[in-house]
Amino acid sequence: MNISITKAIRKMAGWCPNVSLTNKEEEMIMEIYKKEYIRKIKGIGFNGITAILHLVYAFWLVGTALWVLAGIKLFPWYVLDITFISSGILLIIGVTSLMIFLNFIKSANIHRVLAAVNIVLIVVFFMYLSQTLISYEPKITLITLFEKPFYYYTFSIVSLTLFTIILGFPNLITLLSKPTEERKIKFFAASLFTLIVTFALIGGYYFYLNMQKDSMILEDYGDGGYRIYQMGSNIYTMSGLCTEDYPYFLDSYEGTSGHPISGDSYEAIQFLRTKENSNVLGWWDYQLQIKAADKEPIITYASNEMKHTVGRPSQLYDKFESNEKVVDVSTFFTTDSEETAVSIAEKYEAKYVYILLQRWDVYYKIMLYTVQPDMIEKIYTSETLLNELYEVSMAYKFKTGAELEYFDKIFENRDVVIYQLK
Repeated sequence: MNISITKAIRKMAGWCPNVSLTNKEEEMIMEIYKKEYIRKIKGIGFNGITAILHLVYAFWLVGTALWVLAGIKLFPWYVLDITFISSGILLIIGVTSLMIFLNFIKSANIHRVLAAVNIVLIVVFFMYLSQTLISYEPKITLITLFEKPFYYYTFSIVSLTLFTIILGFPNLITLLSKPTEERKIKFFAASLFTLIVTFALIGGYYFYLNMQKDSMILEDYGDGGYRIYQMGSNIYTMSGLCTEDYPYFLDSYEGTSGHPISGDSYEAIQFLRTKENSNVLGWWDYQLQIKAADKEPIITYASNEMKHTVGRPSQLYDKFESNEKVVDVSTFFTTDSEETAVSIAEKYEAKYVYILLQRWDVYYKIMLYTVQPDMIEKIYTSETLLNELYEVSMAYKFKTGAELEYFDKIFENRDVVIYQLK
């Protein structure tokens, strides 16, 4: 009787005699589920885990490649090619990794074949980009390493090596894993067909981009290795300069110095074309403008000794100048003696001096460093010293349109100054 009264009071207080039993049953069910999950994970095996890793890589690489290709820049040509070829390789590796994952339950020898294809592509990726490395990379972090493709694949040798090791990891595991005896001919055929379609789509897109570029050609000098494009209002270059201020793009198939040019620069090119043929003294960054004016620049690129001053030198297609020429041209602009400048102009039979005002002060520092390497630390720590050297130099005199004894100013606008040897 006392027990019944106690139970009644406990029930009135909200106690349920089946709660503890229900809780125990739920705990038992959860334990069974946990064991089942663990069993499934163990059942996936080494090949299954590797395949899941391929899935992660597939999403990463395909997503990266498509994102980069969707925002590709048409100019300059070498950046377009680097971005396109590198993104294409990553896309194919990603598609191949996805095919390996989709058949992971019944893994077969064909997975090793696909992994071998990926490793070959990764080697090609490394070899290709190793020819177009950036000169200087201050700091490498895990985040910046994965951001490299979004900035035109601007790898240094260290970051490129780390990136390709990451790319090769799951494929190397798959290649070295023990295969099963099962052969899936249909899967192989489907994989081959997918790769062919991927190649075809990439090729078609590349053809479309070049058709778009060709529609903007204003002047084409195939023998000179350059073209002038008149860009549409929706075209932006790698530098991000808008076409309102720089409506033209001067591109080359012989180097990495393609760059947007202003209307004033285009006017200077047209003017220089009217003058008699002669060699022209100017810094190599603007050699294309000199060539577009049908004249011959003394230097067209940096020397091999000075290639570290170039943003992205390429051993693949760049033609480096002799160091003697680069030093002579640097001396021509950094000297404070007009007689020294004249002797250098006569040495190379140069009649004209071409000064593009954009970033001229920056290039003066590089010229000074070329002539006097020991001065680099001093001029970067002492602005007073830099100004003292600069303001007596021929570079400054040409830039400011000074009256000179041996040179006549024959052209000047907001962007360009041209002098002629008397």
